[in-house]
Amino acid sequence: MTTEQLNASRENLNALVCHCVDTLVDEHPFRVVYALQTLAAVIQSMYKKLVKRLLCYQKRCRIRLGYQWRDLWTALINLLKFLTTHESHLIKKMNIFPLAIQVVNILNLFITYGDTFLSSPSSYDELFYEIIRMRLIFTNLNAMALRYSTSESYEYKEHALKLTNCLVNMRDIVNHFPPKIAAWLASESLSTPTEQQILAIIIQNYDSLTLKLQDNLDQYERYSEKSNHVAFFEDMVTGVVIDTRGSIDLSTLDTQAILQELSNIS
Repeated sequence: MTTEQLNASRENLNALVCHCVDTLVDEHPFRVVYALQTLAAVIQSMYKKLVKRLLCYQKRCRIRLGYQWRDLWTALINLLKFLTTHESHLIKKMNIFPLAIQVVNILNLFITYGDTFLSSPSSYDELFYEIIRMRLIFTNLNAMALRYSTSESYEYKEHALKLTNCLVNMRDIVNHFPPKIAAWLASESLSTPTEQQILAIIIQNYDSLTLKLQDNLDQYERYSEKSNHVAFFEDMVTGVVIDTRGSIDLSTLDTQAILQELSNIS
């Protein structure tokens, strides 16, 4: 896949995800529920069919693609923020933990193997910078996972527990670097560091950071012509048809004009 093809795929995915999120502002319950489910399906598809396969290929072949990965990291972390911010509503509609696990594991793939396929060492440093900059999101996500993993009444507690295990490297990163940064700021009598100053501290303190190797990060589900989401999309399309029929007054439609348009379609 070329950089141009990747950019085109990303733009298409972004457009669909944005459409799904925009739909959330509609108060119609049908549209809200299906926007959330479609958003989850889109991210899962992106994870399995594009990002995961691409990263595994890069990792195995040690191909360094010249791509602005920082945009992807920011988007993924913001998706985790969306899940934690709207937890009380989402948790009633769907099991959000598999989606969170998949997003976290994409980041884990970068953390664990990024130095072998990112375009430059500075890209790897920027990954850690973004995690540290948005560390509150990971703290909130970890707290949410812990809360549900210890709840006897929660149906998907095993998924919540799996998420806490996947977050081990994020916890280590956000616990390791901020004290180093704070100590440096105190020694320099500074209150607001620049990005370059923080990156320098990150580089100086890699050696004292211990990360855990996550199992099967570079494994992905083999392609199957019978998609796992076929049943989901069949139900969604059926719901769309029912919802549309219920919201349109057929008596006001000019059926003759519609039939004429259809007959002109080649």
